[in-house]
Amino acid sequence: MGVFGVFTARKSFKAAPVWSARRRGIFSVAVLFVGGSWLCAAGLFGGWSRPWMTLPLGASFVGMLPLPCYFAAVDRIRWLHVLRNIYFVAVALFCFAIAFGIVPLAWLGLAGATTK
Repeated sequence: MGVFGVFTARKSFKAAPVWSARRRGIFSVAVLFVGGSWLCAAGLFGGWSRPWMTLPLGASFVGMLPLPCYFAAVDRIRWLHVLRNIYFVAVALFCFAIAFGIVPLAWLGLAGATTK
């Protein structure tokens, strides 16, 4: 996810003296998405995953809701756009549920990671 986030973020990163509010928003969401993805990956790889690590990912999915989709067809086809937004809300809620302890890491097979 982090690599895809870097790939898509480079589309919005242009050397321009003044960035529009929309470009700043897209870039901010990309930073949250990439940072959150790499943070979770590092936690999984290092065996020190913590629930709070999913907060940036949840925030990035909430931030993606008003933004255009990377795939143009999703923005053109109304039902597909609605389906995308439902998916983003579900992922964000799941990430927040993990972060706030509603969904324990043990349910995801990461029980040993929280005891270190």
